[in-house]
Amino acid sequence: MAMQLRFCLVFLLSAYLVTLPVHASQQCANLLFATGYDGKPAAGAKAVLVEAIQRGEPVRIGWELDFDGDGEANVSHWSAAAFLSVAQGEAFAQVSAVQRQRPRGGGRIEFADAFTEWRGMLGTDGSLQGAFSDGSPFPDDLSVRITWCGALPPRPQWVAVYRNGIDGEALEGSKDALLAAIRAGQPIQIGWGFSAERDGKALSVEHTISPEFLTIVGGDHVAAQLPEHIAQQGYVNIDRALFDDGAVMWRGLMTTRGTFDAIWVNRATGEIVRRYPQRAMMTWYAQHPAASDTPPLAVPGGVTRDKARAGDVVPR
Repeated sequence: MAMQLRFCLVFLLSAYLVTLPVHASQQCANLLFATGYDGKPAAGAKAVLVEAIQRGEPVRIGWELDFDGDGEANVSHWSAAAFLSVAQGEAFAQVSAVQRQRPRGGGRIEFADAFTEWRGMLGTDGSLQGAFSDGSPFPDDLSVRITWCGALPPRPQWVAVYRNGIDGEALEGSKDALLAAIRAGQPIQIGWGFSAERDGKALSVEHTISPEFLTIVGGDHVAAQLPEHIAQQGYVNIDRALFDDGAVMWRGLMTTRGTFDAIWVNRATGEIVRRYPQRAMMTWYAQHPAASDTPPLAVPGGVTRDKARAGDVVPR
């Protein structure tokens, strides 16, 4: 009877209510912090949550109640954090007042007969406090699991998904992950560099660049054209990090086979001033790696010659 009364007292809907078979933190796209039923940290980082609050970012908070002590949620609530406070490294969130409600069986929830509001506050210390407008007592020994979720989408971060050696051998990551990210239209970057000793002096240089044209060849290899820039007087000597001839532009073409074709072109005359074939270890980055089952873009008949414009073809 006591458990049923407690269940009625705290079965409240904030913004909406969802009963979840899994931990609410697994439903959160931008998890900041979570505590378990024991009140101890279970996921995320408290410092990340506090920083988000101090930046003024909106936060949503979910809490799950375990009435029978079996470690599984009997009911789950989500609400926007209406009022946030930080004290000595702990964060506390008040949620907006809601009308008291009761379960009616069969998955139904109804408002209580008399108008009574409930207000609640949850903390990163695992605490849940509540107060009813009619003065009814609120249990202080509830088993609660709390999830703090950023209401803004997570900031994109570059992730190294694949690294090939100078001969095209796979060194780290997954080429399938790279191919899937490209097929999904995700942003890609490439990083490469070298270190050496010349005349008793250590040299090192590291580059990253966003390719402007990507091609998946044969469903297994990637070719990437790199955007042009005015050639520099030097790349490994900081004192020579100066523009060279303003008419000469550098362009590059890299592949997951380790090939790296670099050319310097005089844009005024069209003359190739220099060509420097290389081989390079390349790290390929994606912002949001896609699932490896992303469908290929190469399909039979995907591209055909425009027969209506056959007369416009200029042979090589």
